[in-house]
Amino acid sequence: VWVGDAEGVREMRAALAGAARVGIDTEWAEGEGGGVGGAVLATVQLAVTEGSGEAAFVCDALQRGPAAAPYLSALGSELRSLLLSPAPPLPVGFAFAADAQKLAAWLREAEAAGGEAEAAGG
Repeated sequence: VWVGDAEGVREMRAALAGAARVGIDTEWAEGEGGGVGGAVLATVQLAVTEGSGEAAFVCDALQRGPAAAPYLSALGSELRSLLLSPAPPLPVGFAFAADAQKLAAWLREAEAAGGEAEAAGG
């Protein structure tokens, strides 16, 4: 499922809610104007296999501008909760240490951008 707006994040959250584990992976693009080490977060992929079936989500992280702020804020909040909460689901990834460091930096940037948008009335 492609996730590119706040409604998509809500649907993803509902699917992840009953999972014990969630697979996570990220894709990075070369870019200017931010990012970590010249890398810009392009997508976050999350997948679960639980109970009634399977679900996979590809979250667009390349959106920019004021219109993207609510979505990126919701995505950042969901990822922060997933990665930092001791409650299930447990995130699992293969060779994810470097991605986790870059993702943490992206979350800090997204949080700062969200605060700036709120202060500007957006």
